Amino acid sequence: MKKTFYNVLCVGVLLFGTSLLAQNKVKLGVDAGYTFTSLNQDLSNLVDSKYISRYGFGINVSVEMPVWKSLFVSTGLSYLQENYEFERTGTREGWYTKYNNDFISLPLLVGGYIINNPYETNGVWVKVAGGMYTDYWLAMKREGQYPVFSELQPDGTFNYTKVSDKYDFKENENNLKRLGFGLQGQVQLGYSLDKIDVFASYNYQYGLSNMTKDDIDNQKMTRNSYMISAGVAYKFK
Repeated sequence: MKKTFYNVLCVGVLLFGTSLLAQNKVKLGVDAGYTFTSLNQDLSNLVDSKYISRYGFGINVSVEMPVWKSLFVSTGLSYLQENYEFERTGTREGWYTKYNNDFISLPLLVGGYIINNPYETNGVWVKVAGGMYTDYWLAMKREGQYPVFSELQPDGTFNYTKVSDKYDFKENENNLKRLGFGLQGQVQLGYSLDKIDVFASYNYQYGLSNMTKDDIDNQKMTRNSYMISAGVAYKFK
């Protein structure tokens, strides 16, 4: 986790340095918090099955550049855990797979300060932004519990065994896509004191791309992810 954080931070600093050459006013921010991810797929062909949302962890490094009055553009780099679970229910209860996923996400947002402008005044501020994001699937780990069909019990049930593995994207047996994209929205509440801002942030990502290479409509898989975080930013002005 520490190694990932340092890698994200280094890339964020590089983005900041490039932006700083372009203009004088720039804000560099770092925030961390919890993610909550849901997987969307039509399961009508599977009896007693559902997906369950799960929590994860996330780190954002952002670069913000004012363009006109209270308007700004921002980009950055995020490390996001987007976790979910597939579960069998009813007569199949006890059969499940937990998916632990690591993503790198690159957003491009346009927004504005609707209460105060921290580049001009101190105090409480609120900003909203929206745009697009592109992400890359770094890794997937699976932990599950499955029935052993060769061990049928007298009452008609099966014994269960637990299995865990790391998905091999080179083999890619499930035909997954590593690159994805979607829409992103953001709301932040912060307090500015000279060149330092502290803030709380809410980000929402709405996945548009299919997570698999299969083009069958009823098998399309997409993700929606929420993140609540707290952070600090430094303004170069």
